[in-house]
Amino acid sequence: MLGKYEERSLLSFQKTFATEQDCVQHLAEQRWAVGFACPRCGHDQFWHLTKRGLFDCKQCRHQTSVTAGTIFHKTRTPLLKWYWLLYPMAMDKVGVSVAEMQRIPEIRHYKTAWMMGHKIRKAMGDRDARYRLAGLVEMDESFFGPPGERRGRGSERKTTVLCAVSLYRDSKGQERPGFARMTVVADASAETVEDFLEKRGCGSATEEGRALMKAIRTDGWKSYGKAAKSKGLEHCRVVLRNPKDAGRLLPWVHRVIANAKDVIGGTHRGVADKHLNSYLTEVCYRCNRRFREKEIFDRLVQACVSTQTVTYTNLIQRQGFTPGKGD
Repeated sequence: MLGKYEERSLLSFQKTFATEQDCVQHLAEQRWAVGFACPRCGHDQFWHLTKRGLFDCKQCRHQTSVTAGTIFHKTRTPLLKWYWLLYPMAMDKVGVSVAEMQRIPEIRHYKTAWMMGHKIRKAMGDRDARYRLAGLVEMDESFFGPPGERRGRGSERKTTVLCAVSLYRDSKGQERPGFARMTVVADASAETVEDFLEKRGCGSATEEGRALMKAIRTDGWKSYGKAAKSKGLEHCRVVLRNPKDAGRLLPWVHRVIANAKDVIGGTHRGVADKHLNSYLTEVCYRCNRRFREKEIFDRLVQACVSTQTVTYTNLIQRQGFTPGKGD
């Protein structure tokens, strides 16, 4: 059972989480919403070893902490600092730079703040991986990279990103954006688009057997047509007589792309190719919860206690990469 999601303004957040114990208590409530459950045997009775901050199971005697098995696993950074980093990452629409991550909660080392940010993004990605695109899906590709390079599908040095947004009709019959997904891909070929669709809902169905994804709306690029035909989807083409019309004829997907470019090129001043997916995930996570804006903090804490952590080694596997040289 999930923990309760509270609506939190900045002022209420500051009042609620003023001490380390405030954060520990909240984390325990999010992790064990109906009371403690031993991660080994599931027993609900325990001794609380307050000096060591451990829960000692009365049945199997397994000892665990509130952070064990979560994104915060084995952290040496106080939870208070984690919380004061989680809040702006959840609430700030354009994200937070690593320098700000270090400054706001007074984290001593740049590398520590950088690592904390990536751990939180992993929690965001793992949470959104549970959901699928459905109905009519607006799609397009975009290209991320240094300014001055050739633009569009002919670009060789930029990184290709596929973006998709589920659409639905509101009570007034107006088209509205739903769930958004973005991911780095090798190219915009039909095979790549097919793989993207398969992983994000095309092959999924409801309990009644109905397929979740019905159709895709694109600019008519041949790869989308081939992929739609292969997957048995309707292909709704919009005719772009001028490339500048893309934002008007495919509005929702281009809003997400524009937001991502503002975050990556503005807030972060560019990011390393190997970490681009992580930052795209952060953009989509906030976008997907835009109608529950004041609850996003609690939802992000819940995401952090519902997934495993990632190590520094995992993040710097490419030879020669260090934080600060393309975050």
